[in-house]
Amino acid sequence: MTTATAMRYTAIPLGFFSTAGLLLLMATLIQTDYHYIEPAAPTTIAKIVMPELVIADPVPKAIDRPEDPPVPPPVPQVDDKVKIETEGPNTKVFATPTAAADDFTINLAQPGDYLPLVKVAPHYPRRALTRGMEGEVVVSFTVTRTGATRDVIVISAETLEGEATRVFNSAAIRAAEGFKYKPKVENGVPVEVHGVQNRFIFELSK
Repeated sequence: MTTATAMRYTAIPLGFFSTAGLLLLMATLIQTDYHYIEPAAPTTIAKIVMPELVIADPVPKAIDRPEDPPVPPPVPQVDDKVKIETEGPNTKVFATPTAAADDFTINLAQPGDYLPLVKVAPHYPRRALTRGMEGEVVVSFTVTRTGATRDVIVISAETLEGEATRVFNSAAIRAAEGFKYKPKVENGVPVEVHGVQNRFIFELSK
């Protein structure tokens, strides 16, 4: 047997075993790549239960109340009839704050003379009330042809004790500006009368 023939017979078994080994290796690889995977168990989602919320009523906040203001001292009572003294050429009368000319005034007046018709009571100044002050004011003014007053000025002002004061001036001027008169008539024509004076006496009730 020649060497070539011997090698050919030897190669046949080697080829067979080589082929068988390759097939076995491929089968092993196939089994490794395709492992059976069991399906995963379904995921269970737990049920979420929201706790019941209890809303409590809000607690009211305490409010700091301001302290009661101090009680002011009692205000002295004002005499509801402030004396109003009017002085003119032919008359000198006392009248209550809102009174018109009374019969006594009319009887003293001369025909054609001016007569007081409306007397406005002055307001008692609050500052004088709180201090318990009393006093008097004399004003001078002009009675116009229509019976109104104008150019009211203060002639004198003092307390009942004789001390000078201006606390009553504004009240006296405002009151005099509201006076109404029957105008003076001369020869059938109304005329102005200058220098008419009026005295206001401010007194507190005793």
